[in-house]
Amino acid sequence: MKPTDYIASLLKPSRSPEEESAAYNFDQVSSYFYNSPTRDDAFQTIDAETTADLDLNAVFEKIDRTTSKVGQQYLYARLRTLRGEEDARDFDRRTEIFEQDEALTQRCEKHLSRLSNEDAYDFQRLIFETPVKVRRIGLVYTLTAVAIVSPLLAPFYPLLLLLFIAVYAVNVVIHYGNKINITRYAFAVRQLAAALKTARYLASEQVPGSDEATQPIRQVAEVERRSRIVGTQGDGGNDFAAIVWLVIELVKIAFNIEVILFHRFIGSITAHRDAIHDLFRFIGETDAAISVMRLRREAPTCRPAFVEGKYLEAVQVVHPLIADCVPNTLTLDGTGLLLTGSNMSGKTTFVRTVMLNALLGETICTCFAEGFTIPYMRLYSSIRISDDISEGTSYYLQEVLTVKRLLEAAEQPAPCLFVLDELFKGTNTTERIAAGKAVLAHLNRGPHIVLAATHDIELAELLRGDGYELHHFREEVADGQLVFDYQLHTGPLTTRNAIRILELYDYPPGLIAEAYDTQEKLLGRSNMPI
Repeated sequence: MKPTDYIASLLKPSRSPEEESAAYNFDQVSSYFYNSPTRDDAFQTIDAETTADLDLNAVFEKIDRTTSKVGQQYLYARLRTLRGEEDARDFDRRTEIFEQDEALTQRCEKHLSRLSNEDAYDFQRLIFETPVKVRRIGLVYTLTAVAIVSPLLAPFYPLLLLLFIAVYAVNVVIHYGNKINITRYAFAVRQLAAALKTARYLASEQVPGSDEATQPIRQVAEVERRSRIVGTQGDGGNDFAAIVWLVIELVKIAFNIEVILFHRFIGSITAHRDAIHDLFRFIGETDAAISVMRLRREAPTCRPAFVEGKYLEAVQVVHPLIADCVPNTLTLDGTGLLLTGSNMSGKTTFVRTVMLNALLGETICTCFAEGFTIPYMRLYSSIRISDDISEGTSYYLQEVLTVKRLLEAAEQPAPCLFVLDELFKGTNTTERIAAGKAVLAHLNRGPHIVLAATHDIELAELLRGDGYELHHFREEVADGQLVFDYQLHTGPLTTRNAIRILELYDYPPGLIAEAYDTQEKLLGRSNMPI
């Protein structure tokens, strides 16, 4: 192993065997999204809570068809960044071009394959990370000058050889003192040449965005020429190559060649970061468009229709992660949805399905449905909540904080799609229903659309005048088992099944009888729970 390879291996983060074998390393896949400052200018950035609620990482693994790591990073960032209706339509137009030309698609995929290795994840570091600068660069130039002049004058002044040896010793320290910084960027720099070549070939194919990419390609070419010494660290694959590498290394040490070129390279990177970013986006967007085209061919999907007003229609919508998912249709015209249902009936999955398809429609203009119509909206959810032990936050307080985030969003003029599941289940029944009713009534005002799933069928009566349509999922008992049809039904659910499930799983008969008796007493005492 070469010394530089050994240093680089030490700098690479260690991974467990499980991580090494994982299909997706989301630390790498998401790095462009988390580093990109352009997220602040977006219509909305999908936060960690909604990402977890929608199982977005798993969805990404399911729909990703990208060829390059750059495209993979770009597609992930696109799924978590809403940029507006026009951007979604523009992305759709790019995708259509590849739908109409399979030969062009295959040629582009071949070009993109240059960036398919794991090191290509590091390319985005050239855009965002600030490398360590070479210290005392003036001294470096002075020592280089002495190292050049002293051998030339040594035939006339032999003592200058001693000076050269002394300078060489200092240059060794300087060379290897900067070697770590140079090697740290070698992985990213090696990809610069591959990215530049890829962008040039894509532009020659006249893919969408080629004209705009001409100037960034020209600017990045200047950076790439200066970066070659950084990205090339020799090859010790055989004895002859090792000898050549050693000779080159000794020459670089003597005259600080690598250090000086790295210094110039850092300045060039800093001056042309916008151009490198434009190059990244050009490659990434092309790959993402091809990926979505492939997805559309492999799965039944539709393009969304964006409308004004408070209207949502999802026709035969399904969830991409559920095999043989039962399709359902929902139409809301000026109303929200209050979805009741028994345990395991599918109500949480359904509201998650609608929101996920809204997200996919607004980002990659593709929905898993026969038809999907919705305003271009901000998306907020409260589905999967857990207490935070490290912060000393109880489950109920975490619910309060999560719902507050939705209430704050509702005060903004932009329309929002709110999805909530089992509001305030961390507190007692009476206060849960009272607080839940107030929150749902508040969120449903204005241009917002609310999809709420709940076990509390009492909310159906309480929200009757607050603009909610009532739907439910239900089950049947067949051959001593609960059978779910996973079909959306109109109206509120009027049955309960929690105790029935206990009975089907052979809980003691006396316990079941007592539970039914207590239920009757509670329901008979009042129409509202205590």
